[in-house]
Amino acid sequence: MQEARLGQLKSAYEGKEDPSRPPEAKAMGTKIVKEADKRVGKPVITITGNENLQASKDPHDYFSIGRYFWPDPNKPDGLPWINRDGETNPDAVKASDEKKLGEMIHAVEYLALAYYLTGEEKYGAEASRFLRGFFLDAETKMNPHLDYGQSVPGKATGRGWGLIDTRGFMVLPDVLKLLEKCPAWTVKDQEGMKSWWTAYGNWMQTSKIGLQEKKAPNNHGAAYDVQLSAVLVMAEKEDEARKVLGESLPTRLDAHITSEGKQPRELARTKSWSYSCFNLKNICKGAVMARSLGIDLWSHEGEGGRGSLRKAMLYLVPFLKNPEGWPEKQITKFDSKEARVWLNDGAVVYDDAEIRTAQKEFAPMEKADVTDWISTPVQK
Repeated sequence: MQEARLGQLKSAYEGKEDPSRPPEAKAMGTKIVKEADKRVGKPVITITGNENLQASKDPHDYFSIGRYFWPDPNKPDGLPWINRDGETNPDAVKASDEKKLGEMIHAVEYLALAYYLTGEEKYGAEASRFLRGFFLDAETKMNPHLDYGQSVPGKATGRGWGLIDTRGFMVLPDVLKLLEKCPAWTVKDQEGMKSWWTAYGNWMQTSKIGLQEKKAPNNHGAAYDVQLSAVLVMAEKEDEARKVLGESLPTRLDAHITSEGKQPRELARTKSWSYSCFNLKNICKGAVMARSLGIDLWSHEGEGGRGSLRKAMLYLVPFLKNPEGWPEKQITKFDSKEARVWLNDGAVVYDDAEIRTAQKEFAPMEKADVTDWISTPVQK
């Protein structure tokens, strides 16, 4: 979250005059409080109710099945499931904990923001209750590992690819910061959360599955670095987070993005437009976090002109107006909405007419969701 954005939200919600404030700020603040109200008094969100524990028998272990895996039609029992890249299996999604995880993150984000905007303790108390329920309470907490993420029935009880499921953890450092002065979020809670993130960060960096994801050469590897950085911040290890964002992620940029701005590993997928946007979006989230820690990834350019975020954006921009000209495979609908995050960031950080024109047409800020709006840098 950007402090300037938070200030715009608060002044708009309080009805203060500010001609420099974006016109959508008031509606955004109203939406936040409305969404928070929907969650007040609701049961905590937890993964422990999942009855589809095909790999682990412990309901506290996060579980998911790779969304692109399907029963093998040539086998009587369908095992092992086979990969159909880009084709989502609804049964795999239904059996997984990913939806519950996402619901929890949205809940605590809305509640923490409503607490900041209104100053009403009930919102902070509810955010605290949801966080305790998911991470700390003995009966409902999630264990700090993903040993059973993105499993494949008949083949693997868990894979490194599962770490992409928890990329939403990138949002939580800001949520916890908003709750720092909330009486309901006690010192005991804060210490418990620090311990949880410390354990999870250690698992990410030492377990077989965590290291498997670290070695991933595509969007998974980049998302690993960004998520790990957020986890390290929450574990109060900012120096280690800076090292990941300042050393590991730039190396990945050089490997991911050619001097022309192409992302070859994403272009090889069956949803090449979607994954090019997805990878760039996650890296941009890392660049926003890096800037808050004193690291500039926006101007990064490696040897031979590789690794430039600006070039990656400029390669994709022309196809927003001409999707028929996209030269690679895209088995699902070509959706310009997938470009919103990197367009919004790029229009602010780069003085580039092509990016800014595309952002106004395809990613107007009034249509951004709360998470993306609040994290987009403010143009100075």
